[in-house]
Amino acid sequence: MKKTIYKAALRVLAALTVSLILGTSLGCHRDPNVQKQKYLESGKRYFEDAKYKEATIQFSNALKVDHNFAEAHYELAKTFLKTNSMLQAYAELMRTVDLQPNNVAARIDLGNMLLAGNQAQRAVDQANAVLALQPNNGDAHALLSSVAAAKGDRAGALAEIQKALEIDPKKANYHAALGLIQSSDPTAGAAAEDQLRKAVELDPKNATVHLVLASLLERKGDTNAAIEQLKAGIAADPKSIQARGALVGIYMRQGDKAQAEQTVRQAADDLPDSPQAAQMLNSYYIQTKQLDKALPIVADLVTKHPKSTSLKVMYARLLISNKEYPKARTIITDLVKSDHNDPDVVVLNGMMLIDDKKINEAVDVLQKSSKNNPENLQLKLWLGRAATAKGDTALAEQSYRDATRINPKSVEAQEGLGQMALLKHDYSLLTQVAEATMAIVPQYSNPYIWRGVAELANKQADKAEADFRQALKLNPQDANATLELAQLQLSQNHIPQAKELLQQTLTSNPNSVRALQLLVSLDLYEKQPAKAIARIQDQIAKSTPNSQMYDQLSEVQLATGDTKGSLQSAETAMKMNPQDAGAISAYTRAQVASGDVGKAIGVWQEWIKTHPTDAQAYALLGSLEESRGNKDAATANYKKALQYQPEQPVASNNLAYLMIESGQNLDVALSLAQTARRALPDSPSTADTLGWALYSKGSYFAARDQFEEALKTAPNNVSLHYHLGMTYLKTGDQTNASTHLKKAVTLDPNGTIGKDAQKALSGVA
Repeated sequence: MKKTIYKAALRVLAALTVSLILGTSLGCHRDPNVQKQKYLESGKRYFEDAKYKEATIQFSNALKVDHNFAEAHYELAKTFLKTNSMLQAYAELMRTVDLQPNNVAARIDLGNMLLAGNQAQRAVDQANAVLALQPNNGDAHALLSSVAAAKGDRAGALAEIQKALEIDPKKANYHAALGLIQSSDPTAGAAAEDQLRKAVELDPKNATVHLVLASLLERKGDTNAAIEQLKAGIAADPKSIQARGALVGIYMRQGDKAQAEQTVRQAADDLPDSPQAAQMLNSYYIQTKQLDKALPIVADLVTKHPKSTSLKVMYARLLISNKEYPKARTIITDLVKSDHNDPDVVVLNGMMLIDDKKINEAVDVLQKSSKNNPENLQLKLWLGRAATAKGDTALAEQSYRDATRINPKSVEAQEGLGQMALLKHDYSLLTQVAEATMAIVPQYSNPYIWRGVAELANKQADKAEADFRQALKLNPQDANATLELAQLQLSQNHIPQAKELLQQTLTSNPNSVRALQLLVSLDLYEKQPAKAIARIQDQIAKSTPNSQMYDQLSEVQLATGDTKGSLQSAETAMKMNPQDAGAISAYTRAQVASGDVGKAIGVWQEWIKTHPTDAQAYALLGSLEESRGNKDAATANYKKALQYQPEQPVASNNLAYLMIESGQNLDVALSLAQTARRALPDSPSTADTLGWALYSKGSYFAARDQFEEALKTAPNNVSLHYHLGMTYLKTGDQTNASTHLKKAVTLDPNGTIGKDAQKALSGVA
């Protein structure tokens, strides 16, 4: 009995001991001060190992526990500085100084950052604040020296760095700074070199001082010594991208590509987690025009370092450049699983989503990452492209404007903004973009074409022609320049010259669908359809596989009554490129002409399964349903189109007309008709719908003006004549009412509109 009681007591004691241990452990785990400190120390270890992504996560975790943890803010700032995330670093330094005004190291870092951002006076303010706390702070004097040097005040720079050296004569960076200042004076070269060698002697592990000394040695012509200093800098700090990049630079200037390549490959191998090392490798192969050579080299590096995000990103980009899309897709899919928040990965994912026509999803992921990384140029550029594909011109324009702010010299950003200007017909903006791009790359032909387009829109044909010809002078093979010049000649009715330029365009760019379209249009205008068909077939043989040329062939065949040939050409285009909406449109027209609307509807329904947000597809599907009398299905499709693109013109126009005819909300119908008319100001159909909406609202004179203006360009439009006749009846103009109603009867004697017009005529006095 006693033994049993004893064993029970032991079990109770054991349980109590475990409880106490667990309680203590859990208590520590729940203590926020302990928790945040653990995150901080873990982050510091990652920082020391140059694992900056992991360090960022840990410092951020510490701040989730205590958002006022000044030390974590400062460590996070230093990490952002290491990864060149300057906006985030600046924000963290500001927060650190706000929470911890006596943190002199943070103030010095902030001052240097302000100076780099051309905010000299604010940098001085930080240096003075440090000196108020610590009158003998050498770093503050060194910062003031840098400010003076930036202002061109060499004497002031010397005075301040000498004060720093008086405070701490053994600080290598001060000697390096003094040597750098002295090196600007050709007569003080020996003294400068002495100071830089002193810096190296004091701190041989400081890669920066090796860099500065190497620069001086190269300038004085001692290239071998400069190379040795850079190698010493790399040995001192193997993670220094700057030292490796400087070594590559010297080799390239010496024409030693073999050593340069070896250096960039070694950097990528030694630093697989460094985006800068991967970028340096990529830049080398771009600069030396050896991208084909880069692919197997990077593939080997990825195999060797399978967890390197930077190398995988570079590999995916190279695969895309080489059109090896399935391999690239596999790499990108893996990257999204492991590093979906990495901006470079987001860009690749966005590219893939755009290619898959998942435009809304692409916009969402790019927009989210762009908000988190507001200074990332590539995110802004690809967000602009995705927004353009979605039809969100406001977001696209803002994205490209942000990109030009981040890097005003980015030609891609300027081109994106130029595209927006063209879409909006904002020729003032287009001119600004053109001239800004000319200033960046004076020998680039595109901006002259943009400015020429703007000048042509402003009826300055002579200036436009001069700019198009300047573009051709800069690039005689510029197919866009010859195309624009051809269109200018066509507008002036200079047909032979236009034809010659269009042929030149096709010689430079055999895939120019627009040039072929214009030549075919001229053939048809001259009543030579056989020549048009032969021309398209000839160009198909000369160009790379191009579904759009088969689209054209289908349209011309249909116009000549060859419905069977038109269907075959459209089907060829669809097989060649299942993503070619133009091919499906050509197929649709051929099927409608052959009387099989059902097949056309079926094709668009299949298209929508893989393109569920394609507003234009819904609009076309609605039109087809309406053509066979299914108004409910038509209405549903028009509404779906407007859900994805609120200003889709065809859906707006057709839905407005259906609403008017069925007596629905006339205010909504009028608004839709106005939207359609703004988008398609030259369309007789949008004029007819808007006029009919105004008529239905009782605005007869405004309706009359719409119909009369539209009839100038579409004199045989039966609907316009009928509606104008009905409008004249309402205004009491019996004579004109009779004229237009009779015209409607003549144009459509057996149709619904003709019969309605005949009925209306019976009421005319």
